[in-house]
Amino acid sequence: MRHVAGLFRPGRLIVVPAAHQVQSGSLDGWGEEDLKLIIEEGRRQLDRQNSNFEHILSRAQWVFTVGVAIVAALTAALFKSRPSWPTIAVGALAFVVVVYGVAGAASIMVVRADFKTIDTALLSQRTPPIQKGLAADYSTMIATGENTIAARLTVFHEAVLYLIIGGILGLAGVLAHA
Repeated sequence: MRHVAGLFRPGRLIVVPAAHQVQSGSLDGWGEEDLKLIIEEGRRQLDRQNSNFEHILSRAQWVFTVGVAIVAALTAALFKSRPSWPTIAVGALAFVVVVYGVAGAASIMVVRADFKTIDTALLSQRTPPIQKGLAADYSTMIATGENTIAARLTVFHEAVLYLIIGGILGLAGVLAHA
């Protein structure tokens, strides 16, 4: 619901559940090679988050397109002749459910997505040595992206579910009307 509401509040922060609840540990006593490893793994995690986000966006575009087609088909099938009141009720319910699923898919595509990154301009302003601070940054910033991905995946799941339920209801309404 928050993501769908976010369609009407562009650019605003959408609160997402904390899916990634692992706290980063202290890097005191870590050697230079170990810090490099943390930085490399942090970069890999950020790359994976970006890849996962792109995949979810791509799938949401398909769900959105299919959902719009279902809305059009429902509208055409249910209201091309004089349907009975029960058929209108089932059709209206199906329409609302499918539109909600479509709005969920749209929200995945357009609502603000929060990720943290390393700003190299800010990094250049640090006093050397910077490796320990950079490693600490990577270890603490991962959670934001993980939470964003988990929330988008949940919204995607719900959007698909609403399209399926709405499609089945619509089909039932059309078959009852036939």
